[in-house]
Amino acid sequence: MASSDATAVVDRPAHLAIGRVTRLLSEVRLATLALALVAALVAGTADGADLWVVLLAVPFSVFPALSWDARGALLSRSGILLACDLVTTVLVLLALSGEIMTVYAAATVALLGVLVGARLALVMALAIAMVLVYANALDATGTTWLVVAVGSLGVIAMAGAGSALGSWLRAQDVAAREAALAQVRRAATLERVRIARDLHDTAAGDLAGATMLSGTLLARLEREGADERTIALARQLDEACRAAHLDTRTALGELRRAGAMPVDDLVDACRRWTRDVGTPVELDVDPAYAEVDVELAGDVRAMVLELLENVRRHAGANRVEVEVRVSCGGLTLTVTDDGRGMDQVPPAPDLVADGHYGLQGIDERAAAWRGSVERGPAPGGGLRTRVTLALTPETVEAR
Repeated sequence: MASSDATAVVDRPAHLAIGRVTRLLSEVRLATLALALVAALVAGTADGADLWVVLLAVPFSVFPALSWDARGALLSRSGILLACDLVTTVLVLLALSGEIMTVYAAATVALLGVLVGARLALVMALAIAMVLVYANALDATGTTWLVVAVGSLGVIAMAGAGSALGSWLRAQDVAAREAALAQVRRAATLERVRIARDLHDTAAGDLAGATMLSGTLLARLEREGADERTIALARQLDEACRAAHLDTRTALGELRRAGAMPVDDLVDACRRWTRDVGTPVELDVDPAYAEVDVELAGDVRAMVLELLENVRRHAGANRVEVEVRVSCGGLTLTVTDDGRGMDQVPPAPDLVADGHYGLQGIDERAAAWRGSVERGPAPGGGLRTRVTLALTPETVEAR
C-alpha cells in the first residue's frame, strides 16, 4: 500500500500542487460577487448591465473551483484566459463599487500570483488597484479614502503573497515527489534483492546440481565407450546445463547489483575491467550520480562496459578515461582512449550492417533515454565517445 501511494505521488500532475488554494480563492471570489450583487440590488444601485458583467465574471471562478484537477494545467497556461479574467475583474470593480470589492480584488491578485508568479501578478495588481481607487473615488470621503488607499496597497501586496504561497506549495510538492521516488526506488531494490535470494535458493541450486550430474553422466558415457550419438546428446545436455547455470548466475549478479550504489557499482566495474585487461581506467564521476535512477545507472554501466570492451578489442590503448557528469535534467558519459581510433565512424543506420552490434546497442539505450551519441577522434589520437542522456526515459513502456 505504501509503495502504491508513493507511486501515485510521483505520477501526480504538477498543477495539483496549487489545487486547494486555487479552489479556495475562486470560491472566495464567487462569494464576494454574490454578496456585492445582493448589496447592490438591495440598495437599488445595480442595473441590467451590472448583472451581465457579474454573469460574465462568474465562469472565471466557477471553472477553477469545480474542474481544477482535470483542467488546471490548461487553465494555468492559457494567457488568453488570464487576460480575460483580468478584464472581467476590471469591469466588475467598475460595476460594483464598495469595500467588499476590495476582497474580490485581493483574491484575484492572490490567485494570479499563485498561477503566474510575482512579476506578472504585480503588473496586474497595479492595474487592479488603480481601477479600485477610481471606482471608489466619486463616493470617497476622508475616512473612506483611507480605507480605499489601505485596501489598494493590500491588493498590491497580495501579488507577492500569492506568488510566495504558490512557490512554497510547488516546492513542497517537489519535495514530496522526491521522497516518494526514493521510496519507490527502495521498494524496487528490496524486491530485486528478494528475487535474487529466492532464485539463488531454488533455480540456481537446482541448475548447479543438474550441471554436476550432466558432467558426471558425460564422463561416464565416454569412459564406458558409449556410441557417438549418445555421447553427443550427453555433451549437448551438459553444455545446455552449464549455459543455463551461467545465465542464472549472471542474472543473480544483475539483481544483486541493483542494490548497490550507482557510483560504487561503476567503480567496481571499471576496476574489474582493469584487472582483467591490464589497461588502466581513470574514472571521474560526478557526486550527483549517486542519486540517479537505478534503471539509468544500469544502462550507464552497460554502456561503459561495452565501450571498454571495444577498447580491448580494437583500440590497443594504454589508457582510458571515463567521465560521468550530471546536470539539470541530463547526464553526460564520456569515454576517451589513446588507441588507434576509427578511420571512419559509420553512421548509425550502418552500425548493424557493418557488424557493430555493441555500438548499435549503445545508440538504442541512449534513444530510450531521449539521448544522443557522438563519436569522433580524441585530442592527441584515439577515440572519444560522448553519450548524452535525459534523466527520464522516452516512455514508461519502453523501459
